Amino acid sequence: MAIEELKYFEKVKDIREYIIEGIKTGKLTVDEVVKVARIQARQGKLGEEVITKMANGLEETRNVVKLDKETGEPGWIVTNPSGEKYIMNDSTFKKKYERDPENPSQFKPKGDPVLSFAVNEHIEFNSHWGETMKLEAGGSLVASEPQKIYGIQKEEFKETYASTGKDKIECLKEAISFFEISQEEILEARQANEKDTQEKNTRMHTTIKKDAPTLE
Repeated sequence: MAIEELKYFEKVKDIREYIIEGIKTGKLTVDEVVKVARIQARQGKLGEEVITKMANGLEETRNVVKLDKETGEPGWIVTNPSGEKYIMNDSTFKKKYERDPENPSQFKPKGDPVLSFAVNEHIEFNSHWGETMKLEAGGSLVASEPQKIYGIQKEEFKETYASTGKDKIECLKEAISFFEISQEEILEARQANEKDTQEKNTRMHTTIKKDAPTLE
């Protein structure tokens, strides 16, 4: 068994609430990013399955091609520059990509900036397309809509997205508005987090003092 398969992924019940809690406590940093990578893509066949794998070969998620509720057309199978494959529904694909006139075999991004949140732990969550998704520490959660959140591994993220350079405070304000978080919720969460940290430090100090050798 590969070492990667032995990694423990923390199960996240609700990825939207995970991000909201991370914003409120300050545990997640937010950035505004835009897609820059050219991709290859083809329209899939109904029921066609795609298994998305991490660079280390570990399965990240899987999905099948379905009919788009808006257009009635099947989804697209997208291949990133790194070779990572995934499925995107037809209406989303057409909003986010257009054929590159300089290289007709590729598509270039045309979508608006989105919010990204870097994570510092291995997590596992249910994706908005109904399948489990694994994200390694160092990867990012990307939110195009409050209910449409997906993960992208660290190296793939670097190849696919670029920061817009927007001020981090402004990015945080945008995220607070995006997820409709009140200032009261943020204050309450950060006070609770500060209290918890103080209690942990007190317990640690007490344990160290108790276990310290007595000098006679």
